[in-house]
Amino acid sequence: MCSNTVDPDGDVILTLEYPNDPFAPKCSSGSTDIQKPDSNALAKGDGSRNASFSQDTAEPEEADPTELVTFRVSSRHLILASPVFKSALTGGWKEGMRTEGEFQISSQGWDATALGIFLNAIHCQYKRVPRSLELEMLAKIAVIVDYYAAHQAMEILGPIWINGLRSSLPTTKCHNRTIALWICVSWVFGDESAFQAATKVAIHYGRSNMTDFGLPIPGQVIEHINRDRKLQVNRIFNGLSGLQRDLLDGRKGCGVECRTMQLGAITRLLSSASLLNYSLEKDYQALSVAELLQQVTAAVCPTIFVQEEDKPDPCSSTSRKSFRRSNLSQQTIELRLPHEPHKCPAPGNAFDVAIQLIAQEVRRFLFGLSVKSY
Repeated sequence: MCSNTVDPDGDVILTLEYPNDPFAPKCSSGSTDIQKPDSNALAKGDGSRNASFSQDTAEPEEADPTELVTFRVSSRHLILASPVFKSALTGGWKEGMRTEGEFQISSQGWDATALGIFLNAIHCQYKRVPRSLELEMLAKIAVIVDYYAAHQAMEILGPIWINGLRSSLPTTKCHNRTIALWICVSWVFGDESAFQAATKVAIHYGRSNMTDFGLPIPGQVIEHINRDRKLQVNRIFNGLSGLQRDLLDGRKGCGVECRTMQLGAITRLLSSASLLNYSLEKDYQALSVAELLQQVTAAVCPTIFVQEEDKPDPCSSTSRKSFRRSNLSQQTIELRLPHEPHKCPAPGNAFDVAIQLIAQEVRRFLFGLSVKSY
């Protein structure tokens, strides 16, 4: 007996084995090598896990091999919606698998609710298709859509679901898994703005290398996210260490006192940002571009006071300043100091100017990836 009827007159019984496998587990190795479907195995109802999608190479710990979810569906709708189903239904049938006019086809590991929504959608049963979804469920459907190459059949519903979630799209730091779900969804349904926003967050706020969590995200996307984050961290480091070298070599600053004060400030900044003994290959993974920029833009150089040329030095033996002494119980000493805050006169030499130029240079290259490039 079929547990779910999508088409009452359907001639196919689709059996879902191992339903509700762990989805995008945090401990995923990050491999994008999801095995492509074997049309013959699908058609024959082969029980091998290689015949369909699985989240992990290992069996689910508590999966019950006898637990099955079945759907009565139409072969014509499956063939129109998916070249994967078309290959299975037109090239891999065995006459012995046909019972009373019905064909048997199997799938494994999918979320049963997500598969039901997908099947109702491609059968045009829109009253059974929700207009809004949580991100987790949308990602589960997106993985099914990508696996069965049913992008065209789902191209109307995809934007509706994404638009319902767009206000929750992260713009600041969040868990890598959440960003991976957004990248997967926007990639499968071709949403350029969501893809750019999600990849920008991954580059700008990530504190570790991005992985795909077993989702169908192109390997190049993950590679370019990690590459761009590494480049931005390195750009900040190069800017700060370059300023440090210029101060040491006398190319920045207008004098010994000026250079010494700025050099101390830049060294303390490098230390607080974990960049003092920075190694590009070893240390960049634990650093966030956004947090580094925040530290850089907030950095200040202590003010030094210098004597004006036309005023005597109050500390010299020939220019003692008068002081007034009150009664023995309270003493007040008044000094008139002709010192003024130092302002470095050379263009671009001021500490705050140099720091802001570094931040501006980083922000100039801070943007997300384009879905059209992959």
